[in-house]
Amino acid sequence: MQVAAIGAHPDDIEIGAGASIAVHRNRGDAVRFIILTNGGKVAAQSQRRAEAERAAEILNVDDVHFLDYADTEVPYNQETVDELEAKLTAVDPDRVYIHAEEDTHQDHRRAAKASITASRNVNQVLAFEAPSTRSSFAPQYYNSVPEGVIEGKIEAIRSHESQQEKKYLEAEAMKGLARFRGRQANSTYAEAFQVIRINNMYKSNFYGSR
Repeated sequence: MQVAAIGAHPDDIEIGAGASIAVHRNRGDAVRFIILTNGGKVAAQSQRRAEAERAAEILNVDDVHFLDYADTEVPYNQETVDELEAKLTAVDPDRVYIHAEEDTHQDHRRAAKASITASRNVNQVLAFEAPSTRSSFAPQYYNSVPEGVIEGKIEAIRSHESQQEKKYLEAEAMKGLARFRGRQANSTYAEAFQVIRINNMYKSNFYGSR
């Protein structure tokens, strides 16, 4: 299975879909990360980029691409769509993980819109949640994940040392959300997604999904 994940900032993919990405890699699925900014508003771009590359390494992902848009200024226009589409077309993914539109951060909303357009020919498109996701986020798809994988996700998030003052990135917060989503999915831990598109011929391909 070919997989791509799109995040507005260096830590977004790990927060929203890090455990699912780890399971994909454990299965031998190819994964590409596409990150729209270098996150320069909070820390030096070089530091945040290095943190993102380290997090990807922890999740066993070595195909990481940065589009270098300015932090907080991700545009939703034809250029963004074209760049994303080119990165997706190069790997022809079966599944793409993206931001949800129901989000209070402008970069996340614009990234979601551009990603939906750029992935219009992909069989599966799933939108992940973030700490800034609004309460209107309504998951319809769950990836159940083992406890060891959750620990790997937390390790990947912790590699973003410049962000550690953010309380929602604490291990217990991450585990608490995974437990809550796991209860909804009849498992111990899970990540939850909104379905943008899903082709039934691929639906059973992910371990523990429902």
